[in-house]
Amino acid sequence: MVPLLESVGRAPEGRAPRNGKGLVPMSKKRKILLMLAKGGVSQAGVAAALHASKRDVSACAKAIRERGLTFDDVAAMGAAEVDGMLAPPRGPRESACLAPDMGPLIARKKRSRKLTVKMFWMEHCVAAEAAGKRAYSYQAFCEMFADAAERAGATRRLAHEPGAKAYIDWAGDTAWLTDRLTGARTGVYVLVVALPYSGRFWAQGFTDMKQRSWQDGRARALEDFGGVPGTLVPDNAATATDRSSVYVPVVNAEYQRFAEHCGAAVVPARARRPRDKAVAESTVGLVERWVVAPANETTFYTLGEFNGFCLERTRWLNARPFSAREGSRDSVYEAVERPRMQPLPAERHEMCEWRSCKVAPDYHVTVDYMRYSVPFRLIGEQVDVRLTDTAVTVMAGGEAVAEHGRLSGRKGQYSTVAEHMPPAHAAMDSPWSPERFSSWAHRIGAEAGAAVDRLLASRPVVEQALVPARNILGLSKTYSPGLLERACARSNALGAVPSYTALKNAILVIRAADAEARASGRPPEADGGPVDRAKSAGRLRGADAYRRGGDRGC
Repeated sequence: MVPLLESVGRAPEGRAPRNGKGLVPMSKKRKILLMLAKGGVSQAGVAAALHASKRDVSACAKAIRERGLTFDDVAAMGAAEVDGMLAPPRGPRESACLAPDMGPLIARKKRSRKLTVKMFWMEHCVAAEAAGKRAYSYQAFCEMFADAAERAGATRRLAHEPGAKAYIDWAGDTAWLTDRLTGARTGVYVLVVALPYSGRFWAQGFTDMKQRSWQDGRARALEDFGGVPGTLVPDNAATATDRSSVYVPVVNAEYQRFAEHCGAAVVPARARRPRDKAVAESTVGLVERWVVAPANETTFYTLGEFNGFCLERTRWLNARPFSAREGSRDSVYEAVERPRMQPLPAERHEMCEWRSCKVAPDYHVTVDYMRYSVPFRLIGEQVDVRLTDTAVTVMAGGEAVAEHGRLSGRKGQYSTVAEHMPPAHAAMDSPWSPERFSSWAHRIGAEAGAAVDRLLASRPVVEQALVPARNILGLSKTYSPGLLERACARSNALGAVPSYTALKNAILVIRAADAEARASGRPPEADGGPVDRAKSAGRLRGADAYRRGGDRGC
């Protein structure tokens, strides 16, 4: 007799093996039969060793006794023979039950999730009674429905070509950064880009999920891969698609520009169809288990610290050998997928914004509180401004008319090119000249003239002060020349460079003080100085009443 350990997994003599290794697929019931036929182990021991139910072990022992089977007989039996021998006989009760057709029921359930299985069972009971047959119990009906639904939802594995696609998605779990001083926590969102053929992926964290982070992450991922796949398959997110179309995802303009720059197509996954991007879902799960979860057991103070940890774990996962096939993600990518990728573009894609601006009389356009010059011939015209992280380009009539480095920091800075200036700034016949505004201010008063002269002298290019001067002098029309003169006197007393907002607020304070003085019968302050409100404040007793030991007037 052949020992059990040598015969359990080997094909019987005279039969063809079931797989390439000469082993027959072993069912649990066949293992039970072999152990019972060999003997030496109780039924409870067989059930414990094979993690089988005692009912199945008892049924196998009964079949061996009734048929007088030996170990060799069981070893020569195939899986179909074992299942046929142990299958329970069909009794009259089962044949008397009406078999429900689950296909239409599953289709109805897909159309309306609110339809319940119990409603289907009640319909089955009515149909069985009408047919003169028995109905299945509710529990049996639910099991049959679940089995049929599982078979109806069977999936097919998608075959991926090397270098053809890259799936992009945000991880659902969030990592955290901790402030060193306050201890406040900030969320970190992890972007995952995966190649389906090799399984190689890239992951990095960002403090938000906005368009700039989305584009920066994709650019970094392609640089890490060293190539561009033929198709980008993003999730149906607002940063990738235009949400105005409910039925068909439409790629937004910014994403389309990125794809054209890289020479790739963009095909977003369908909404609420996770099987369309099963590779992305499985890779996101891998990142959440092996990167995000361990990261939440560590304290990170900066985004760079977290991304360093994320990079280390990602490299380790890509280099780790597969458990079910040869090689690793890195080795398969380098050997097969990387040669099929398209080359990276010569320059990295820069995300840009477009603004529409009107050229001011000082031949500058204002963007994000910064001012950039354009040729003076465009004064009063509408132009388009293209903004990137580093540059500002002004377009007029489809052509670039001015280029500047993008300013940052203090608001109100100027970037002026000498070639954009008019030939004669100081011409008196020009309505926009320093002399005109200085003359206008001195006609209002000496204080207003001094304030505007100080403003004109404060700019490195005098034309940069013309618009602020015009706005300040316009306050004499909105309110009155006298109020502007008094507000300028206050500003000059402080030695500050006047601004429209400061002078307007001063005018409002002066006007309110004058109204209060008139209401109380007092003459308004001639110089517009602050009003001592303590003079008119009501007091019940003097300071002497509060001295220790004094008369409290009780």
